[in-house]
Amino acid sequence: MPVNRRAGRPQGGPKGSTNEANALAEFLLTLTREMTVRELAGRYHVGKTLWGEYRTGQKIIPLELLRRLVRDHTPDERTRETRLETAARLHAAALEGAPHAPSITEPAPAPDLAMAPEPAAAPEPAPAAGGRRRLTLIGGGTAIALLALLILLLVWRPANVAGIADGPGTPDAGGATAVLPASTEVFTIAPGGRGIFQWDGENAAGWTKIGDSARQLWAGSAGLFATGMDNRLYLYEGRPGRWHPISEPGADFAIAGSHLYRLAADRQSIHIWNGRGTSWMRIGGSAARLYGGELGLFAIALKDGSIFRYTGRPDQWTFTGSAGATFALTGKHLYGLIPNRTAVTLWLDEQPRVAWIHAAGPAGDLYGGIAGLFSTDPAQERLRVLMALGTDPANQSWQDIGPAGAEVRVGRRDVYVLSKDRSEILCWSRDTGTWRRIGGPAQTLAVRPTPSTSTIPESGTRQPSRSVQP
Repeated sequence: MPVNRRAGRPQGGPKGSTNEANALAEFLLTLTREMTVRELAGRYHVGKTLWGEYRTGQKIIPLELLRRLVRDHTPDERTRETRLETAARLHAAALEGAPHAPSITEPAPAPDLAMAPEPAAAPEPAPAAGGRRRLTLIGGGTAIALLALLILLLVWRPANVAGIADGPGTPDAGGATAVLPASTEVFTIAPGGRGIFQWDGENAAGWTKIGDSARQLWAGSAGLFATGMDNRLYLYEGRPGRWHPISEPGADFAIAGSHLYRLAADRQSIHIWNGRGTSWMRIGGSAARLYGGELGLFAIALKDGSIFRYTGRPDQWTFTGSAGATFALTGKHLYGLIPNRTAVTLWLDEQPRVAWIHAAGPAGDLYGGIAGLFSTDPAQERLRVLMALGTDPANQSWQDIGPAGAEVRVGRRDVYVLSKDRSEILCWSRDTGTWRRIGGPAQTLAVRPTPSTSTIPESGTRQPSRSVQP
C-alpha cells in the first residue's frame, strides 16, 4: 500500500544491512509518515541526516526516542501499548542482527577477571597508534571539508593524548597514563562514536582520551562502562585504553549504589553483575526499562508500565506506583511524571500503602541526580530546576535556568547539558547559578555521581517485601 508523504526529498526504500534493521525502518517510516525529516528534526532535536538514516535502516534509532515517537503518534491507549511492545521487539531484533564490529580496546584479561567464558570472540585489532590514514577529498568542497575535520580534531585533541584518528591500543607515551583528579566525573563519546573522553574538571581543553569507539556510557559508584560497537558492555579499568568486556548485549543497563544491573536483550529478565568477569545472576523477570540511583534499583513492568523497587533479594520486588510518562531519581527521592505530563509527583515510601503527592507542574522530561530534580518545559525548549518554597515537599516550583539540550546529566552540584546540535557541552552550577562551556562537540554524556558523602538517609519506613516480579 503506497504511503502518502508530504512535500520534501523522497525518502527511498530501506537500506539497512540486515532484514531486522529494514523491518525496524519500515515500522518507523509508517509511524512518522505524516512528518518530513525537517519537521522531525525540529520537534525531536535530532539532525535531518540522522532521521534519514533511521528511516532507511542505515542506523538504528535509540530506543528511548522510538518509544517517544510511538507515544506521540498513537493517541489510542490500547494501540499505543501494542505498538510499544512491537517497537521494543523490532529494536531488540535490529540490535541483535547488527554486524559485530567492536573497537573498544580489549586487552588480555587478568587472572582475577577470567571467571567465566567470554560472550563472544575478541575484537579484531584496529590500526596501531601513530599509523597514517589517507584522507581523500573530492569535489569543490575540499577546503571546507578539511577545515571541518581540523576543527574537530583540534577541539578533541588534548596536548598529552593522540588524536581521534589514532587507533586503539596501549596509552601513548608522554603522560597519557597520568591519574586524573578525583573530582573528575564527566565522560563523553566524541561525534560518530570516535573515542571516549574524560574531563579533568578545569576548562574546555581539559579532556583526556581514555577509549576508542563506543555507543553509550554508564557511570556511577560501580565504575565506568561503555557499550562497544558490537553492543557488548565493557568495563573501564582505570587506565586510558584499558577496557574489558563483561556482558553480552542488553536492552538496558543501570547503576544503583555500587551495583550494576542489566535488562536482557529480549527484556524477559533482569540480572545483577557479580563484579568479576562476565558472571551475572538473575534477579527478576520481564521489564521495559531500568532506573538506578541512590535509592536503589527500579524497573518498569513490560505489561502495564507500573514501577517496582528491587528489595535486594532475587525475584522480590515491591510495587511502587502505577504507570507514568517517565521517572527520575534524585539523591533522596523518586519522582514521576504522570502519563499526560501535566504534573510531577513525589513518592513517599511509607506504610501501610504506596503514597504519591503532588510535587510540581507540567514537564516534558525529567532528569535527576544528587543536585536535585531538573526538567524540560512541555515544549522541550527550556530547562528548569525544582526549587523548594519552604519545608513542605508539596510546595515546590520550577525555576527556569536556560535552554534545553539534546541530553541532560545531573552531577554533584551541577547539571551538564549537551546542546541541541551536540556542538557544545555546558555546565550550570547550582551554587552560582551560572553557565560555562566545558567542551564539545559530543555524541553523548555520562556523569559519575558523588562518592560516599552522597549517602542519603532513609525517610519513613520501607514497605514489607512481596515476592513479585516487574
